[in-house]
Amino acid sequence: MQITRGKRARAQKVVIYGPEGIGKSSFASQFPDPVFIDTEGSTDNMDVARLDKPTSWTMLINEIAFIKANPTECGTLVIDTIDWAEALAVNYICSQHGKQGIE
Repeated sequence: MQITRGKRARAQKVVIYGPEGIGKSSFASQFPDPVFIDTEGSTDNMDVARLDKPTSWTMLINEIAFIKANPTECGTLVIDTIDWAEALAVNYICSQHGKQGIE
């Protein structure tokens, strides 16, 4: 058995929650070397690095996979906003199962 001490470097997972227009995206843009996956187009007037707006759940997953496979492309991956990403997931799941909604 081995005892280790000290901090371990690993990715941090952060959720920023708040009403529209409060500055969540601006705050995230100050994180180390951010790249945005802008699911709703809210960063158009910001000087940030971004991937193409995902039009499907598959595209969003592929963009995340690209960043995972190329970790030097950014220091922080920002998904802005997660509720629009959730809508892509719901549409994907419903289409896979022939459903109109998750209710």
